[in-house]
Formats: sequence, C-alpha cells, structure tokens
Amino acid sequence: MIVVAFSCDAQEIHIYSEFERFDPFGNPVAADRDPAPREILSPAVPRNGHLSLHVVITGPAGTNYLLYTGTNPPGILRVKLYREYFTACGNNEFCPDWLVEQASPTFGAIPEFRHDLARPAMDRQTTRSYLLDIWAPPDTPPRRVRVEALLKTGTWQVAPLEVRVLAPILAQMAPGAEQVLAEDVAPLDAPSSATARIQLFRYLARLPVELPPQVLRVRDVIQRNAAEDMLLAKSFDAAPFPDLTLLYWWPFVYPGPGAEWYLKVRDFLYRFGAQD
Repeated sequence: MIVVAFSCDAQEIHIYSEFERFDPFGNPVAADRDPAPREILSPAVPRNGHLSLHVVITGPAGTNYLLYTGTNPPGILRVKLYREYFTACGNNEFCPDWLVEQASPTFGAIPEFRHDLARPAMDRQTTRSYLLDIWAPPDTPPRRVRVEALLKTGTWQVAPLEVRVLAPILAQMAPGAEQVLAEDVAPLDAPSSATARIQLFRYLARLPVELPPQVLRVRDVIQRNAAEDMLLAKSFDAAPFPDLTLLYWWPFVYPGPGAEWYLKVRDFLYRFGAQD
C-alpha cells in the first residue's frame, strides 16, 4: 500500500495502511501480506475521527536519519508520531506493536540503538517502523490537507498524502450507554484486521461499540479506529440508510487474502457519508 517514495540512495521511506505491518527486515508480516496491496494517495477521514498509517524506513546498517512530519496548511489536522517497537510473534517473526510518542523531527538509526531485538535479529535489521496518527477536529471544514512524512539522510526524501476531510462528524468518543471500555483485541500474530473485525461483528450483533482503555499498541489504534467506523455506521441507521445486516454487508466485507479487506468496509461507510 505504498503511497509515494522518492529515493536517490539506499535509504527509503514508504507509507502503508494501518493493516499492513512490516517486520524489522523490510517484509510484510505474514498474517497481513496482501497479493495486491492498495495504493493510497488521498485517504479520507471523518471529522472527529482518526486516520492511522505506518511509516516504514529502510536502509543499510549504520544508517542515521531524521524523520519529520508536517501538514500544509498547518494547524488544520492534529498529527502524532509514534515509534513502533517490535515484539516476537508467529513463526519466528517480529510484529510492530507497542507505541511510544515521538517529537517531530525525531532522530533514528538502523539498527536500533537499544537491544530491542535479540541477536542475530538486530544484526540483520534493515527497517524501522512508525505510526502516523492523524485526527480531524470536529470543527474542521471539509477540505483537502497535504500531509508529509520526510526522511533526511544526506538529502530529503518525502512521502506525501492528500488527506480528504469528510463532512460527517463522529459522536464524541466518551464512554456511555452505547460505548464501553474493553481491551478486545486479536492476538499479535493474527491478521491486523482481526481486531477491526471484532468491532464490525459487534455492530452487526447490535452490541455497544468498544473503545480501548488506552492507546498503547498498534492493536489499540486499530480497535479505536474500527470503533469510530461503527459509530459512523450507527449514525446512518435511521432512514434512508438501509439496515446494515450481515447479508447487506457481505459483498463489502468478504475477507480475502491479507488484512486490507477491512478497507472495503471503511470505503462503504465513507461513500454513504458523502451522500448524507
């Protein structure tokens, strides 16, 4: 799901969806691997909602870099950058999971400074991963905003996005009668979309939306974003929006290979939001 990457040397920067995790060696996590990952140049976000993306940096051992994120115009969207820490998962794999917020710009190196990966894994590391978390305030006017992730080694490289802020405004994400706090996430070695599927199936069963108690991991981000999707679906339940039964959803949510099938669900909701 590469957005754009310009590279004039061995270092590269790419942007992927929240459902396409990469390991420390530049490979998609096996559970998320998609034979035809989607290219996203202009992703959408509803007001009071989040858009989350993986920023993946690759380079040879000894690479030092600065990573910077910015928006144009500034101040329209709220952007946070998190470092993703790798955790052993699956069949001798490493999955990015735990998050630590970073200032922008932030300094990094390949391999990691700390011994986060056991040798010989750290000696073979070619990739660092970050999470770009974008929030559109509820009073943001619908518009397009350029968002950039910039990598500086010897020169600047840029991975740009044009984020489309949509008209629908999500309900406030405070716990209440229709929202509960619960750590309801899939195992780390499951496809990243498995956590989102939990929220989709809760919606189809007419159960309350679940929010993560805290946003500390990639899976918490996915749970929160899927909960926002289901809140958006709930806002459409009144006529003329059709009753969203499992039968009605099935053409949009059939889980094919990879984890990005869930993006069809989000596309479906955003199309109805544009018509509302």
